[in-house]
Amino acid sequence: MSKYSIPSRVFLEMGGWRQPLVMVDRIDDYKYGENGYIKVVKHVTYNEPYMVGHFPEDPIMPGALISEIFGQASEYLSFLTDVCDIYQEAHQHEMRSLRDIHEKITTEEMRSIIRTRRSQVRGVLASQNLKFKEIAWPGDTIEVVSKLSFSDSHGFKHYAVTAHVGKKLISQGVIINFRDVKQS
Repeated sequence: MSKYSIPSRVFLEMGGWRQPLVMVDRIDDYKYGENGYIKVVKHVTYNEPYMVGHFPEDPIMPGALISEIFGQASEYLSFLTDVCDIYQEAHQHEMRSLRDIHEKITTEEMRSIIRTRRSQVRGVLASQNLKFKEIAWPGDTIEVVSKLSFSDSHGFKHYAVTAHVGKKLISQGVIINFRDVKQS
């Protein structure tokens, strides 16, 4: 876990999701730029609402919800990149890492950028091409890495994604999110 995390109250402002569909518990790392990525964590617990009905005698994390973790992580990558771009334009100060964001995230100017951008953008999971290799069980911690592969002119962003439980690769593939941005 990174010592630079985003406070939960601000973290929830950044996402378009609320319980019970928040699939990202923590952002552990972020790198801005051409080779940028985001690393997020989801703790799989026995008391998650979806565990009650998903193989009740032998509960496992549903693959569709691992896809949702991928989609949310990828949207956080794009959202943090947007926030860094907006902040740089307004303040002529570049932010390239989670550490840089951590230094500014509790300021009112940054909170204002986050609130304004959240009201302008909507990202939704549009498509997926994933391979599932292993299972995530209650008690596991899933670590997801998402990297932007490319964006097209129609608002679709393609991300290369991987999910690990410890050193075990449980899933990998491509997630495509559609991002709709309202111009203000």
